[in-house]
Amino acid sequence: MNWIIKQSKGSITCINDVPIFKNPFRHRHEYISYEFPDNRVPQDLSIGIQKESKGNWSQKDYLIYSYEDHSLPKITHNKYELKHDLYVGKSLKRYDVLILRDPFNLLASRFKSNFYSTKDYRKEFVELWLEYAKEFIGETNYLKENKVCINYNRWFFDSDYRKDIFKSLDLDVLDIGLGNVSFMGGGSSFDKLEYANSADSMKVLNRWEKYLKNQKYLKELSNQDVLEYSEKIFGKIPGTEILYN
Repeated sequence: MNWIIKQSKGSITCINDVPIFKNPFRHRHEYISYEFPDNRVPQDLSIGIQKESKGNWSQKDYLIYSYEDHSLPKITHNKYELKHDLYVGKSLKRYDVLILRDPFNLLASRFKSNFYSTKDYRKEFVELWLEYAKEFIGETNYLKENKVCINYNRWFFDSDYRKDIFKSLDLDVLDIGLGNVSFMGGGSSFDKLEYANSADSMKVLNRWEKYLKNQKYLKELSNQDVLEYSEKIFGKIPGTEILYN
């Protein structure tokens, strides 16, 4: 998401990790202090977000807001869609962007961050990943606003693929910002902010190797459907053969 922002020219507003069925601007106003390491929010920014949360929107070139780890039927439910213009105003053009990472490295990052430290969260991982994978390959069609699906693995190492994404999003081909790590959430679950300006040097495609002896991790990936959909989208990831046994 940070990379997409870097390609966008003009005025940009980005709201990260929005709860479902909630006004994105209201969410940002309530949690804006978390976006600043020293908890000192610029007064003009705070006032501006407060105004937008009440429907007094400023004109902007881009508004980007994201959902993480929520079911697609809930994200796209009419309960929110009917209030879209009321919450964020009208848009000249909208895009639904789905970013999918392979299950091996995604789950490794989740384990590292302790996000799935409870039984319930671990149970949801397989269900959610498969839901996103089916949308990615077109078996479902919840995302209807100029859907753009991004293969995270391929995006990371393939510059030609990134150029295709630019075209799909009607952006100029700049390809800048790949090396930046956002400070939101403390950076990478593995490296934190160590690679803040050289993210493209991180070994994001080999996180899974650190969990080969973790039985809980291996149990999660024993789901045959996950393995089949992963291979359809990402191909066989070298070295992961051991996880198929």
